[in-house]
Amino acid sequence: MIPASIFTIFFNNLRRFYLKFITLKDRYFELKNLIGAILLLLIVVSGCQKGDPTLGINLLPGVKILETLYLPNKMPISTAIFTDTKIRVDHPQYNLLGSFNDPVFGRTDASFATQFRLPYHPAYKVSALLDSIVLKMTYKKIYGDTISNQTVQVYELLSDLNLDAKYLSSFNLKNNASSELLGTSTFVPKFRTDSLQADTTEQTVRVRLKASFANKLLLTDSLKMTSNDEFLKVFKGLYISSSPVSRRGTLVSINASASMIVLYYHDPVLRKDTLGFAYRVSANSADVSSYVHDYTFARFNSNLDKENNLDSLIYIQPTGGIKSKVQVPSLSLWKDSVNCAINKATLTFHVDTIMSDYRRYSMPSRIYLKVINESGEEEMPADSQLSSSYYGGFYSSSTATYSFNVTQHLQQLIKGLNDGTKHNNGFYLVHSDRNGSAQRVVLKGFRSAKPAELNITYTRYK
Repeated sequence: MIPASIFTIFFNNLRRFYLKFITLKDRYFELKNLIGAILLLLIVVSGCQKGDPTLGINLLPGVKILETLYLPNKMPISTAIFTDTKIRVDHPQYNLLGSFNDPVFGRTDASFATQFRLPYHPAYKVSALLDSIVLKMTYKKIYGDTISNQTVQVYELLSDLNLDAKYLSSFNLKNNASSELLGTSTFVPKFRTDSLQADTTEQTVRVRLKASFANKLLLTDSLKMTSNDEFLKVFKGLYISSSPVSRRGTLVSINASASMIVLYYHDPVLRKDTLGFAYRVSANSADVSSYVHDYTFARFNSNLDKENNLDSLIYIQPTGGIKSKVQVPSLSLWKDSVNCAINKATLTFHVDTIMSDYRRYSMPSRIYLKVINESGEEEMPADSQLSSSYYGGFYSSSTATYSFNVTQHLQQLIKGLNDGTKHNNGFYLVHSDRNGSAQRVVLKGFRSAKPAELNITYTRYK
């Protein structure tokens, strides 16, 4: 906090200058006083930065600052690559669909299941006759190439999905679906700009479904369609997958909220042709993704799930793919540094732009550095509670780095190491959107020319 005396000095000088200015006396000297007061105020304000634990420490009784030092970490920062098996896969921003052979990360097959709801009570008459039924799905993003065919397969769910349940990536959606194929369609993912060249237009995948399934919906008892709770007992939803491809491939980002099943029919008695009713995915629809990874030909396969990693690179992949464990042994050396105030501590990772091939495969705009707690679980570090910009993790295109502020975490770790409540268990590097994005990235490890860097500025006192 800025002392009140500083404000008093500043405003007294300002008042005197104003009076002198009005009477046209001694303006030159008063201007010097005003400028001096402003500079004094700016100096104090610049010293009062949020998160600086040493501010005012020399004012405490019995405390004396010995020195402030900058310490670049010279010890190796080790990493290990692990499968990311416990991510939430319910209610993603986008449902990924397709099969993609990544030149670094191997093959990913993405599918999903969702409920369809009644927007209102359909006015089907007993005289209504089926024309056709079509599943329509829209997408706006693709990850991969635009020349590989994707073959979509649609199955009816046999088991309920729960809107409020938390589904993990280990959940097997396919086992909850019928083996009877309702429909299939092959398409080539498209990517084009709109007339303004400012955005991409939405593309549509259409899958014609079986007439037997359509008649099931058309002939559903009217009482079963008085509410969605009753309707979901008749039709639990669809499971939608894509056939694996042996090379290349694409993952498309399906916009579930814009997807629907449209039942087309006519009524000869009422003499009405080409009627349609849409069953939609709404905010109240359970929506679950599923990902299968094959790392047989992945660049890192021989080092996967091993603590003693020999790979010089760090890999991060969403969709229940890969997370990297980061160990900074030098942090344990701060155990006896109880008389140290951490001014700033940053951990920086350099992107391997060649391995990432960022021109073909866009990289995540942000990744997270998560602390491994005493139970072995992930948690966000204390620095993340201050603000997003303070914590960091955003990609910098000018330096090709991701950088994190771990100042508060290190200060807490020092305290915990000394009282035995914390251990230096390391971190996990993960994608900021582990469910709903296909973007992955390769970073430089400790054997690289530009390994991860830990830089610390601290103040010793007694």
